[in-house]
Amino acid sequence: MLLVTWGQLQEYQVQNEPTTDIASILWMVVIGAALLTLSAAGITAGLALADGRSDHATLASVGADIRLRKALSGSQTFLTAFLGTVMGLFAGVVPIDVLLSFSRGTPIVVPWLQFGVLLVLVSLFGVTAAWMSTRGRLPMKRRQTVA
Repeated sequence: MLLVTWGQLQEYQVQNEPTTDIASILWMVVIGAALLTLSAAGITAGLALADGRSDHATLASVGADIRLRKALSGSQTFLTAFLGTVMGLFAGVVPIDVLLSFSRGTPIVVPWLQFGVLLVLVSLFGVTAAWMSTRGRLPMKRRQTVA
């Protein structure tokens, strides 16, 4: 962890790991944020798949590969989870940084390990879950003709 003291801007202290109480609280926050991010990404991917059902049926009718539907679902989930995590980290770090900058001498601790785990593993877990839970074949429905 990087410990920055705002009172003397030239002084940086590197702390190897936080105390066990702070580390357990940080990991609980990571788990909560991961659950929120994955639920939002799953809902978004489900809505996108439901909205694009006719497009997927058209792709299947012209001979597109079954893996294409799974890849589209995985990419939509990855984009949603990754951008949601980046915006969530930004929305959480900036206000805390501003609040702590008002009190001189207060150390600002950046939990890089937790940020990295949240950013990388949540996105990859979302892609894997979307890939595994998306059906490859669509039930073919009778197409409507436009008169």
